[in-house]
Amino acid sequence: SVQAKVLKWGEDVTDFLPAPDFILMADCIYYEESLEPLIKTLRDLAGLDTFILCCYEERTVGQNPEVEKKYFALLQRDFELQKVPLDEHDEEYRSEDIHIFIMQKKKMNISS
Repeated sequence: SVQAKVLKWGEDVTDFLPAPDFILMADCIYYEESLEPLIKTLRDLAGLDTFILCCYEERTVGQNPEVEKKYFALLQRDFELQKVPLDEHDEEYRSEDIHIFIMQKKKMNISS
């Protein structure tokens, strides 16, 4: 079954567990202050088998390029990212400035 819930970034995720199969994100990258709480929430909520679909519109004004760069740098510490090629986007909504990523939590290698 599908269930949609609202969660404030950075807050406790206990009520949202067990980890969902999918997390859908759209246009969540805009304020630098929100990056750490967003990534903490993704880290806390996602399980190793959770797929995160992240879609955003690239914005080139103001601080947006720097915020986007920082977001992906922080994200890559804990998540594997795979960009969905533009030719795989829906034809009607396809645009050069719309980006879609499929993300999963990195599986940590523990060596003794």
